[in-house]
Amino acid sequence: MFPSTDKLLARDPRALAKAATAVERHDQRALGFIREHEGTGLILGVTGPPGAGKSTLVDAMAEHLRRGAKTVAILAVDPSSRSTGGAILGDRIRMARHYADAGIFIRSMATRGESGGLAQTTETMAKLFRAAGFDYIVIETVGVGQDEIAVATVADVTAVVLVPGMGDDVQTIKAGIMEVADLFVINKADQPGADQTDREVRAMLSLTPGGAQPAIVKTVATDGLGISELLEAVESVPRRIAAVKERFRIDHLGIAVKSLADAEKFYEQLGLSVGSRETVATERVNVAMLQVGESRIELLEATNDESAIAKFIAKSGEGLHHVALRVADLEAAAERLRLAGARLLNEPRQGAGGHFYVFVHPSSTGGVLWELIQE
Repeated sequence: MFPSTDKLLARDPRALAKAATAVERHDQRALGFIREHEGTGLILGVTGPPGAGKSTLVDAMAEHLRRGAKTVAILAVDPSSRSTGGAILGDRIRMARHYADAGIFIRSMATRGESGGLAQTTETMAKLFRAAGFDYIVIETVGVGQDEIAVATVADVTAVVLVPGMGDDVQTIKAGIMEVADLFVINKADQPGADQTDREVRAMLSLTPGGAQPAIVKTVATDGLGISELLEAVESVPRRIAAVKERFRIDHLGIAVKSLADAEKFYEQLGLSVGSRETVATERVNVAMLQVGESRIELLEATNDESAIAKFIAKSGEGLHHVALRVADLEAAAERLRLAGARLLNEPRQGAGGHFYVFVHPSSTGGVLWELIQE
């Protein structure tokens, strides 16, 4: 049973845990709660290379915020266990001292093969905790390298954590996570080389044209040093997402096939595996989803001759049926298209994976059937 709104707004731990599980299962009741209660909490992304002390830093920030009576939700994105597929839970073990504090809620998420340093539902989970009224929602990514920068599209403020002695590593990663930072944290600043790392970061920033430069804060998270200055710097950064009206990404490619079983054999030969299967009765199709990086391939098999997929195959043969675009606000996007004269094939309704979607006729898109999916 999905928890009551009152319990979620009261930040009841059991209710939050159930709602978080509902998010991971794409339960529309969780998405409905998020839409009705936006919240105002700050989403802070904490990212950086392995060994930078991100977990210890997040732990120290949470302790400092609680002294100021702020509530904190922590999303710790862990590597996936090879045996179970779940989160390894290293971060939750390190933060165990906070479990008796009702003002802190910690949730681990397994990457489950997702690139970018986050899990597939991290963004929605962060919005859930903001809707529940947490003052801070801190997302700690897995140890990342040059191009795992997904957290910058989710967080209001992104902090990149570095440590002394990285040397050429600063140059190696500058084209990726260094360029999405709203501020830099040089953690373990009591170790030799902290000033050198500071100079290297400033030298790198000097090559960036125009605009205000990100702040650089030195911390020793194990001793709580620099944490107050770090949080002051976080609060001084203008929130990025507040200025972003819409974000888009390709969610999946829909491919019409006569037989899922036959089609899956080809993708298995490529090294891909089916992540989920389901039947969508409203569309008269069987669906198999295959994860490809941050996007997916959706194989569609008709369940009867009246299915749109059966008619498509009869007319055009097997092949690409549609391209699905994920949008932050489906209703707003659909309304803009209506006003522009685009031909929509349906009102928003629930489909595969529990997502709400709208199809846009090829006559309005240059010959391609587009599917818009609610984030």
